[in-house]
Amino acid sequence: MKGGFPLEVELEQIELKKKIHEKRSKICVVGLGYVGLPMAAILAKRGYNVTGIDINEKIVEKINQGISPINENGLDALLKEVAGRNLTATARPEAVSDSDIIFIIVQTPIDKDKKPDLSILKTACETVSRYLKKGQLVILESTIPPGTMNDVIIPILERSGLCAGEDFYLVYSPERAIPTRTLEEIVKNSRIIGGIDEKSAGLAKELYSCVTSGELLTEDIQTAEIIKLIENTYRDVNIALANEIALFCEKKGIDAAKAIEIANRHPRVNIHAPGPGVGGHCIPKDPYFLIHEAEEMGLHLRLIRTSREINESMPGHVIELIQHALKSINKDIKDSKISILGIAYKGNTDDVRKTPSKEVIKKLMPISDVFSHDPYVSKDFGGKFSNDLEEVVSDSDCIVVMTDHDEYKDADMKKIIKGLKKPCVIVDSRRVIDPEMTQDAGAKYFGIGYQFQ
Repeated sequence: MKGGFPLEVELEQIELKKKIHEKRSKICVVGLGYVGLPMAAILAKRGYNVTGIDINEKIVEKINQGISPINENGLDALLKEVAGRNLTATARPEAVSDSDIIFIIVQTPIDKDKKPDLSILKTACETVSRYLKKGQLVILESTIPPGTMNDVIIPILERSGLCAGEDFYLVYSPERAIPTRTLEEIVKNSRIIGGIDEKSAGLAKELYSCVTSGELLTEDIQTAEIIKLIENTYRDVNIALANEIALFCEKKGIDAAKAIEIANRHPRVNIHAPGPGVGGHCIPKDPYFLIHEAEEMGLHLRLIRTSREINESMPGHVIELIQHALKSINKDIKDSKISILGIAYKGNTDDVRKTPSKEVIKKLMPISDVFSHDPYVSKDFGGKFSNDLEEVVSDSDCIVVMTDHDEYKDADMKKIIKGLKKPCVIVDSRRVIDPEMTQDAGAKYFGIGYQFQ
């Protein structure tokens, strides 16, 4: 960590800490997406004066009307409470200059070659640097490859003519929240605070103590960078293990879901659920941040790369299941109506980033009559889409469950099966439907990890 603050900066730091504690500090959140908007709303609810910046003017307009542009539990109600009071959204970047604390929470995807694409983050930091002032605290929450703060972020911010750790405070604190539980996790989960120096970390700790009841852990910036990547890579590797177990169980005629559930009763076992692939903004790309950085150093992360390959292959396996299922009832995939249930990558959200449904729909469209449904999104990827479940499944040869929405878990499957074209099949990639009930109702059941013979 850097040190050596002059006396006037010491006094400045004490004053900012006091303003944070007394809720007098002005906060700016750059990026009003799936994490930035919930964070901005929570800070406003805590009593801070918050301005959110986003380049999408439609999003800005909705937020100022108290309408959430994303589907997230509790966010609509919270926005109605704080919008126009403690929270204002704008597309004007000048709001950065009028703030004491600046959050940067934008997407950090991978490109077509699966290398880190930091273009959005760089643009956001360049915007902040143009309006950065002495004494401000900058907090980055976006997930980044190891070394990004020192090699990319600090040089951009210092284009302002100010020096990180001397003229302004700087912290890296990666978000640790999951869609459908973002609000809850922001206020309950522990926080990793990687400060460029102890004073920066102390200021961020003061602020986060007003946000979360979780433990606040201070580390150096590089350790903070890799911790988030370790967390998501662990989940990816775990899911890959579950998927390989499921593939094995299919061949052996064993119910993988049952076997994994019982194995998880062992006190030292916690295997995730198998599925059609891994979606969302984080898990499909965070392991590549490690893989790319390792390869730059001549190190090959074989387990992590193989896990990615396994999970990326699962949409193709869903296609194989569909073909096998239809063949078992003497139907050809080319002449069948196939109904896809679920476009979002995760249950009860509208988030379609990296969703496995996209690849399945794209591969089926040239050869099948594809219809799709989702209660939370408004379109698919070029197929015949409807929010009306009955319309989508009517007279279908094959229903494919791709998302674990509660609507599908709670659906009257016996009624749905009555409207299918007999003989018919159910392909359940999420294992949310009872196989025995399905078969009793007149549909043949196939699932990931369920008796694929």
